[in-house]
Amino acid sequence: MSRPKAMHVRVITFNVWNVEGDSRRHQIINKELRRLKPDVLALQEVIQTREKASLDTIVDGLDMHITHQQDVQAFQPPYSDRYGGTAIATRWPHRVVEVLDPRMPQAPDVPWATLAAVVNLGMLAACSSLRRLRPGARLPRSRASVMQLRSAISTLGIGKTCRP
Repeated sequence: MSRPKAMHVRVITFNVWNVEGDSRRHQIINKELRRLKPDVLALQEVIQTREKASLDTIVDGLDMHITHQQDVQAFQPPYSDRYGGTAIATRWPHRVVEVLDPRMPQAPDVPWATLAAVVNLGMLAACSSLRRLRPGARLPRSRASVMQLRSAISTLGIGKTCRP
């Protein structure tokens, strides 16, 4: 019996840092992403509002399926208009299976959600942001995100070798 051919997937994760810095930054990011041609893209701190559509600029011309946390959350977290949220973009169709709100008493104003999506290849893609947390909030939030992702993986019954 022959072994199936290995599939290589190019994954990029990147903290966009909302709209701080040089006004050309999102166009520069887009140019580099076009050069790198990722298959899976996990972005943090991406602002996507009517007034500021950073995600649209960043993924322009990449021909990817895109989900920003604002597309799948039932509410807008505080400060998301200033600090953005997380987004997943994939070369193939994907389905968001979990939106985790990891806010904790130590960091109630953190607007970023953890997104877990299944790509139609039986692959789990996850995007979580852990930056800019109050002292003492980072480690508990990180542990909570890992536990939630492990739960999503076991619920889906995929990714037996996948580790969050």
